[in-house]
Amino acid sequence: MGSVPIRSLSAGQIEIIRKRWMNDSSFIGYPNAERDSTQDGWYKDLVVRPEWFSKAVSATTTVAVARKGAGKSAVRIASSDMRRSSPKTLVIEASADELASFHSERLAKAAQRGYGAVADWVQIYAELIVRHLARTMSGTLLTGDDEIAVRAWAKTQGITERDFGERIVDAVKVLVPWAKKLSEENSGQEKFSPDRIDRVANATSFVLYIDDFDNLQEEGGATNLRLIRDAVEAADRITHSNKDGEVHLFMRQDLWLNINPGWHYSDKVGGVVHLNWDVGDLKRWTQQRLRYAIGHALDVDLHTIKVPFDDMWHVFFPQNVRLKNGAESDSFSYFVRRSMYTPRSLRNMIKFALDGSDGFPVTGLVIDEAESNYSTDQLEFLKTEFGSLCVGLDICLQSFTGKPLEWIASDLYKHLRGLIGNGQVKLQKGVSSGDADIALARFLYRIGFLEVRYPQEDRYEVRDVMRYPDHWKSIRTDDAVRWAVRSAFFNGLKSYGR
Repeated sequence: MGSVPIRSLSAGQIEIIRKRWMNDSSFIGYPNAERDSTQDGWYKDLVVRPEWFSKAVSATTTVAVARKGAGKSAVRIASSDMRRSSPKTLVIEASADELASFHSERLAKAAQRGYGAVADWVQIYAELIVRHLARTMSGTLLTGDDEIAVRAWAKTQGITERDFGERIVDAVKVLVPWAKKLSEENSGQEKFSPDRIDRVANATSFVLYIDDFDNLQEEGGATNLRLIRDAVEAADRITHSNKDGEVHLFMRQDLWLNINPGWHYSDKVGGVVHLNWDVGDLKRWTQQRLRYAIGHALDVDLHTIKVPFDDMWHVFFPQNVRLKNGAESDSFSYFVRRSMYTPRSLRNMIKFALDGSDGFPVTGLVIDEAESNYSTDQLEFLKTEFGSLCVGLDICLQSFTGKPLEWIASDLYKHLRGLIGNGQVKLQKGVSSGDADIALARFLYRIGFLEVRYPQEDRYEVRDVMRYPDHWKSIRTDDAVRWAVRSAFFNGLKSYGR
């Protein structure tokens, strides 16, 4: 690969780049970090580090809070890769689904009891670690009737956050002799079992990552909120009370907003990081993908590409997009405004445009079609993602089909009151409080479907939950406030009405 800095692209180079990526949008990446991180140089060349990134991957972070697609899994992968470099530290990754399947009975009893679940969670986290360590050493999934495994797990009984790491080391001392014996007896073991056993035997600190923690929230959410609060408190106490154990949870922003009101521990959580992207962050994310595309097409080192962002963007997209009112807008800003302000959302919008084009730069007609497809896709996402929190959410969203983009507050509440009054739409208990129509409006704001426009001297100041996640708590209800369906969904609704 060449090492001479490239500060501009010739017509010939642009032609090579366009030909290389025609009918292939893979340079824009994958929708999930697990696949995306398998690309060469992912952490070095593609990962964008907003202001919150260094804190998000630090040892003191207990809870990473973000919307879907904002990078929770990417942070987990980056953080765990950093921690694995220490020979004395063992990293264990689990899912909330796995946690619930192994410990559903205990969690059900804790919910019925109504108190003391923090201690239950400390023990559950310890047992998750022990189970994974045993699986790592033996190469088999342990069952509950393995006498040695039961004896090792028993060492976590009565565990506290202050002796978390020490007690796991005690459990390892039971597991290691058992694993060595099993390895000697079982000729089918993988040949590197002794190395795995030695690594576990020499460990002195343990890090547990649990992704998709919001999966624990059941339909309605009211009963499980207390258990989830206790889970966060237990993880926070473990992480900040001893040097040998850490627990890191990754949850959706909507759940975090749900568990905070009335929670006695909310102001004590020491390691909360919000993964909120701004326009500059998203531009840097896109810039890295464009550099990746150019570097691979021209067979040069990505670090030699010093081309301005606009020049790289215009290899694939036009300079401006014509709006419905006849005005023109910078094409990249147009894409960002219609996204949900997350890398995954922006990627999806860009991919729809790239895949729908038979030539570069993409035309305005292709962008219009991509926006319609993207809008429809996002509407379906809202229904599946938040449908358990609102009975008839699909009916509620579709009720805006054929309606204007913008509403005065009283007209919006009248519309929502009609949906609630005929029994078609109802918020689940605990999702939002106050008058039913206002609560529903705030819920639609929280999931990103609606935005709020406040009057200023010469324009409206827009508030949306992507950039102002806590703003829903204090939305004004007078008619000076304009509500609007976000453009990310408006075109999708229009396509239904055709």
